[in-house]
Amino acid sequence: MKKIVLSLSLLLSGVGIYAQQDAQFTQNMFNKLSINPGYAGANGGICFTLLSRTQWAGFNGRPQTHLFSGDALIFNKHGIGLTVFQDKLGIESSLVAKLAYSYHLTLGPGSLGIGIDAGMVSKSFGSDFIAVDDPTLDPSIPNGGTSASTFDLGVGLYYNIPNKMYVGISTLHMTASELEDVANGPNGVGALNYMQSRHYYIMAGYDWDISGGAQKWVLKPSVLAKTDAASTQLDVNALIMYNNLVWGGVSYRVEDAIAVLAGVNIPQLPGLKIGASYDITTSTLSNYSNGSLEFMIKYCTNVSKPPKREVYHSVRFL
Repeated sequence: MKKIVLSLSLLLSGVGIYAQQDAQFTQNMFNKLSINPGYAGANGGICFTLLSRTQWAGFNGRPQTHLFSGDALIFNKHGIGLTVFQDKLGIESSLVAKLAYSYHLTLGPGSLGIGIDAGMVSKSFGSDFIAVDDPTLDPSIPNGGTSASTFDLGVGLYYNIPNKMYVGISTLHMTASELEDVANGPNGVGALNYMQSRHYYIMAGYDWDISGGAQKWVLKPSVLAKTDAASTQLDVNALIMYNNLVWGGVSYRVEDAIAVLAGVNIPQLPGLKIGASYDITTSTLSNYSNGSLEFMIKYCTNVSKPPKREVYHSVRFL
């Protein structure tokens, strides 16, 4: 698995990095459901995740993203999930809500999740939007208050060996739908016209016990590659966890940012973890940005049925 992670890093590290349509999170290792429906139920219990990100502090109208997701494994084979997130960039707001389903097969020492998600994507422009240029000269300039929604569909495969490794591949926005709103300006100008591009994701990670089997120090390298076939982005992460209690690490987003990450498992509330990350911008935006800040809360719990009590009476002792 370490060879796979290294190979993916070397393969994609030379690819140019540009903006994409989907919102990004630095703590992507805790946010697998939103980009791969095959992950639903992979933890074997019920999980809830909250993420909040403020990107490029110092910019007016900077991206701000908030996400909630939850998933569960039912009947030992079926995973279900829900993802809702809102992304705001200047006057533009995006809302995504989708349900996921996955079927889990035992494959070797691990489990393969085959998943699909479906939902809606909505785009809107604030009512206080004022076009600098004359909309009658460019029909692509939308009116303030314009909004549109469309159907969304994604599929994914996720293979997991608990406490050892994972690898996943997924495709989102398969329908490549167009969000379109009828213009209400003169001569048919001012319409919202937005084409949703297909996005492809590859993720992989490995847990390496560097304490010689004691699980006291565990190194967790991972990668996340994402592309819309026009541009590609790669995150390379390395976390180290101490005694299954606290973790820290770094992340590198090629040609964009270096981030520091830290978090803690709350021993008083088993299953609850809190994390944070801070991105230091390395692109030319660093001259204007104070970096990006992100917070994460995740809670997982196992749901197990109480053992059924069986009593045996021998006919010899009546």
